[in-house]
Amino acid sequence: MYDMALNRMLPTSEFAEDQPLGHFILTAHVMHRALPIGAFISSAIPLASTFILRRATVYPITMLLLRSNSTGALVSLGVGGAMTLGRMWGREDIEWKDRSWRLLRNTGQTQLDDFSAAGLMVGALLGAAGRGSLPLWRGAVGGAGLGTLAGTVTFMVWKSTLGKKS
Repeated sequence: MYDMALNRMLPTSEFAEDQPLGHFILTAHVMHRALPIGAFISSAIPLASTFILRRATVYPITMLLLRSNSTGALVSLGVGGAMTLGRMWGREDIEWKDRSWRLLRNTGQTQLDDFSAAGLMVGALLGAAGRGSLPLWRGAVGGAGLGTLAGTVTFMVWKSTLGKKS
């Protein structure tokens, strides 16, 4: 099976009913998957405003993207948590364990999570370094959101071209 970098840090069991940390794993997964969606939307707004509507900006586009994506990332995390809570409200513990166990055992999903997590780390570092006059947290969080989007897109390109052989 594919060597899952993120999943080596999470405990997995042989059977779904024995899966530890089911609530945490499922909630963290959904919140992590919500980040690239939020980054896409948060990037479209300043890009459309700048290039399509031709609004004059006093900030470089990188600062606009980092600022917009820092807000978008925080909103995405909240929406992801709320989505999980809404979907799983009143469900039995075994359902949480089963869904999290399936996520950890799904090779394609874990590959996507690894690409996205790598993008998150690189994006956070680059965002913090290139934030300009933005606060450090905005640069790091905005870069992390953009990084998850970049990691997701990279995975999709890799899977559609090179990944078919594996």
